Amino acid sequence: MKKNVIKEYFFIFLGTFCMAAATNIFFESNNLVTGGITGLSIVIQFLGTKFFNFPVPLWLTTIVLNIPLLILGMRINGFKFILRTIISIIFLSTMLALTKNFKVDELDLTISAIYGGFLTGIGIGLVFRNNSTTGGTDLAANIIKSKYKQFPVALIMFSIDACIIATGFVTFGAANAMYAIIAEFITSRVLDMMLEGFLFSKSVFIISERTNEIADKILNQMNRGVTSLIGRGMYTKKEKDILFCVMNNKEVFNLKIMIKEIDPNAFIIVTDAHEVLGSGFRELEV
Repeated sequence: MKKNVIKEYFFIFLGTFCMAAATNIFFESNNLVTGGITGLSIVIQFLGTKFFNFPVPLWLTTIVLNIPLLILGMRINGFKFILRTIISIIFLSTMLALTKNFKVDELDLTISAIYGGFLTGIGIGLVFRNNSTTGGTDLAANIIKSKYKQFPVALIMFSIDACIIATGFVTFGAANAMYAIIAEFITSRVLDMMLEGFLFSKSVFIISERTNEIADKILNQMNRGVTSLIGRGMYTKKEKDILFCVMNNKEVFNLKIMIKEIDPNAFIIVTDAHEVLGSGFRELEV
């Protein structure tokens, strides 16, 4: 258990490093406000420089803005629930301070949006996969959800991020805001892949009058498991077997050829399976 905890905190640390590097290299230097506390920190830093000649450090704003959220979160869910979030915020703020001089010259907005969004998605994914958050939008959404239970957390998070991006639109203009939306979209897609898995497989449902022969070929020639489900055709009112199996793209192609030879009239449904864990695929882990 101790080794697992150390491993989890290492990946949380790595995730916050990715987020901080993306913020300093791609977002802050190009005034891209992508939502969340770090996005709001970029706006505050710019306004502080413009009106008071004092660029408020991103790491400082991240801590200060998260403090009231942490206090409310502890009052609602308890200290144990919020502990990992506190550690993640400390990691993130530290990484923002250490990577503040990470700059790459002559990056245009397109490259910054793509690579910044990609790196941020990886960072958030690493944090989420190890049972933590970096506070900010996630924590605020959970606090609001505790009071207004009729609103979904996803909708609350979207609304908060939309307001922050709108702040970036007012501060830096329409072009930067549009590129920030691209970066936010890429972040969400990469995050989905981090949480659901990068190795995509296919789920296959087969309805045929010759299911026994097809199942035998799948088991013995393709070396894949197959499960028989009982279904009933609502038109004929007859029960029939429905075969279900999971395989990769290349195997699906071979499967269709094999089924056509056995039963050209078979009905086949192929769907995406984002993450397959267990025998014959990736080891079961979370």
